Amino acid sequence: MKANDKAIAFLSQYIGKRMAHENPNPITRYLDGILKSVSAGSMTAEFEVREDQCNHAGVLHGGVISMLLDEMMGTTLITCDIEHLYVTINLSIDFLYGAKAGEKITVVSEVFRVGKKVANVEAKMYNAEGKLLAKGSSNLAATSIPFKM
Repeated sequence: MKANDKAIAFLSQYIGKRMAHENPNPITRYLDGILKSVSAGSMTAEFEVREDQCNHAGVLHGGVISMLLDEMMGTTLITCDIEHLYVTINLSIDFLYGAKAGEKITVVSEVFRVGKKVANVEAKMYNAEGKLLAKGSSNLAATSIPFKM
């Protein structure tokens, strides 16, 4: 897969900063992670679990986990040389362990293939000790909306 050097350079200026800063995407602003690394086909970000993201049992809600993984996978795709925006057409998540409010979690995403119509991406969520909490995979479909950076 070819790198999108312009997107990587843009994202790289936010390493160590909040991803919500000047971001037009309301989901990214809500999740409010800190970008840790970015390269062609790969991104890492850290998030702090907030109380408003937890379920009645006091652990990170499965819907929020899905949102975190999906958002990271979609964002990582722009580090690749794509002509159009892509949207999620399926999402498979394995929930392995929980995380409580106040815990730091890290999400690592990786693009495996970018085709003319479909891209394949995976993401994994870890706690501060490196324990795998959740993992997901997604296929994303190219839209007719041109991607410009």
